[in-house]
Amino acid sequence: MMKRAKTIIFALLLAVLGLTACRRDLWVHKERFKQIMLDVDWRNYFRNTVLYPNMPDPEGMTVWYFPQEGPSLRFTTTEVRHFETYLTKGPYQALVVDYSPEEYSHQEFVGMDYASTAKVQSISFPYQADKYPELFGTEAYARELPREEGGYCTLFWEPENMACDTESFTAQTGDYDTYIPYELRDTYQETLLKQTVEMEPIIVPWRMRVRIYIKGIYYLYETRASIAGLADGYYFMSDRTSSSPSLMALDDWEVHVTGDNVGYIAKTFMTWGVQNTSVQYQGRHMEVGEKAEDVPEDYSSHPADEIRLNLRLLLRDRETVCTYHFDVGNLVRAFWNEYALRIDLMDGFEGQPDLPYVDAYNGVGMDGIVSPWEDQDPIDIDM
Repeated sequence: MMKRAKTIIFALLLAVLGLTACRRDLWVHKERFKQIMLDVDWRNYFRNTVLYPNMPDPEGMTVWYFPQEGPSLRFTTTEVRHFETYLTKGPYQALVVDYSPEEYSHQEFVGMDYASTAKVQSISFPYQADKYPELFGTEAYARELPREEGGYCTLFWEPENMACDTESFTAQTGDYDTYIPYELRDTYQETLLKQTVEMEPIIVPWRMRVRIYIKGIYYLYETRASIAGLADGYYFMSDRTSSSPSLMALDDWEVHVTGDNVGYIAKTFMTWGVQNTSVQYQGRHMEVGEKAEDVPEDYSSHPADEIRLNLRLLLRDRETVCTYHFDVGNLVRAFWNEYALRIDLMDGFEGQPDLPYVDAYNGVGMDGIVSPWEDQDPIDIDM
C-alpha cells in the first residue's frame, strides 16, 4: 500500500513538472469593455437663465443606457456632473433625468426597458363626473378623449418639473484580434479607452397660461374649470408628446379687474403640451444660430376641437351658474423666449362670458371687495 502511494505521488510530481515546462503566458482581450464617461451640464436646468439665474444642480440623477438589442441598463447616482460605467461594444441611446423615478409623485415612468417605449406620463385618478358634469362629463371632453364609465371619469395630475436629455453614441471597443500578455499590462483599467458623452438636460413640461376676458366681472364669485385634450405624457427618445389626451382640473384662478365691471381671469399651470408635438419647441425647432427671442410667436396648427376648455362660473348670489365650452386647439401660442404656452380668450373672442346682473349674497358681492388692478404680462411670472 505504501509503495502504491509513493508511485501516485511521483506521477503527480511528473505531471506538475511537465505542465510547468510548457507553461504559456496568459493573454487577455484588450478593450473588451469601453469606459463611458457621462459629462452632464445643468446650466439649462430651468431653461431660462433670465427668470432662473444661478439655479443649483439637482441632488441626484438617473441614467439609462438603451442598447440596440436587449433591455436597458439603469443607474441612479448622487454624482450629477460626471458618471462613468463600462459598456460592451455596440450602439446605444443614453437618457439622463434629474433625481429618480421614485421621487416623483404625480408622474410615472413606463416602458423604460426599451428606447422606443420609454415614456413619462401623468398619473391618473378616478373622479365622480356627475358632481360637475359641465366640467368632467360628456360635454367636457375634447375629441378622442375617453368617456366616463359608471359615473366616473379619469383625471390626470399636473406634471412636475422634470429635466432630461438624450444622446446616441456607439461604444467602440477596439480590435478583438489584439492581445497583450498578462505580465505586460499594468491595470485592467489602463487597457480601456475612455469615451465621453455630453448631456445638457432641460425642463420638459411647459408652463401654460390661460386668460379669459369677462364682462360683468363684479358678479363673479367662484371659478372652476377643466381642460381636455392636452397630451398625457412625453416619449423621451423621440422627443414628442404622446397622442393620448388627458383631462385636467383647473382651480384657484386669478381675477384681474381692468375697467368698470370688466377684466379677465387667468390660470398658470404645467403641461406636457399639445398632442404629438415636439416638447422642446412645441411645433418648430430653432435653426442653427437662431436666438429664441428671434423666433416668431406661432399659433398651433392643431384642430380647434382637439383641446377643449370648460368653464363653470358661480355668481355672487351663490346660486346662478354660467357654463362655457371653448374649442381652443388652434389658439395655443408658443413663446420661445419664455418656454411658455398661452391660450388667450381676450376681448374680441367669440363667445366670451358676459355675466348677468345678480344680487349679492347677504349684501356682500365681489364688487365690494375687489378694486381694479393694473394689467400685467401674463407670461413673465415667478413660478
